[in-house]
Amino acid sequence: MIFVSILGILTLVMFARAIGFARNPVLDVEEARRVAEAQMPGFRGVDAVIDDGGRAARVRGSDGRTARVRGHGDRWVVEVER
Repeated sequence: MIFVSILGILTLVMFARAIGFARNPVLDVEEARRVAEAQMPGFRGVDAVIDDGGRAARVRGSDGRTARVRGHGDRWVVEVER
């Protein structure tokens, strides 16, 4: 019985990896600006700083707001900082 459970879990893990859940996208400056502008209406990024691993960025907007872009699985999440 335990063998079947372990086999089922391993099968699900391999399936998740096969469809892309193990990907770690990497940001560059242009990608960070594009993502922030796409997710925040009226936001225009003028400068971006990327962390060492390329997994997060801070994007400064023309209106003074700052957006934090970070990876969440294979997608990007944008949060407004004040």
